[in-house]
Amino acid sequence: MKTTQQHDRKNAPHPPSRIPKGSVFFEKIVPVLLVVMGILTIGLILFALGILLGLIQF
Repeated sequence: MKTTQQHDRKNAPHPPSRIPKGSVFFEKIVPVLLVVMGILTIGLILFALGILLGLIQF
């Protein structure tokens, strides 16, 4: 019985997306924010490494 339930779940249609098509927020702003957060994260990691290695006096 378990295999038929798993098989049914794999073939079930996906629910419709809640993100509206043509949304400026999800197509433009969210990707830019993700890139900016990634750059900030890398900067913070490099700053922490600089402190740990003694390159930056803190």
